[in-house]
Amino acid sequence: MTGQSAFAAVALAVPDGPRATGLVDLATAPVAQASGGAPTLVLLVFAALVVATVLSLYLAVRLYRGYTEGGDTGMLVLGAGLVLLTTVPMVLRFVLSNVPGVAPTTQELLATACQLLGLLVILGVIHGRR
Repeated sequence: MTGQSAFAAVALAVPDGPRATGLVDLATAPVAQASGGAPTLVLLVFAALVVATVLSLYLAVRLYRGYTEGGDTGMLVLGAGLVLLTTVPMVLRFVLSNVPGVAPTTQELLATACQLLGLLVILGVIHGRR
């Protein structure tokens, strides 16, 4: 398809009226829709992510305090593994989804690699105690 015929196909798809001139009537313009479903559902999912992040950080702080009060190094490493398993991937997904130019596959690859590292750290603590 040549450039001229592609332009003609696009020109045929443009409706006549105010939009054809670049002017938009705000009273009849389509309203933006929430992405991901109903706004209530989006807010509930976001609230659940915040609660999960806060709980994982709370558990990591409790493990750190147990370590500083005379616990062994395993408690500290377990806390780090927990944060790598839960908190860091959630924050990565949230931050990277708002960075232009980062592909969704890259976002998921980084978050999943972080989760895998967290699981390996936790498994190392569990199996290192035998």
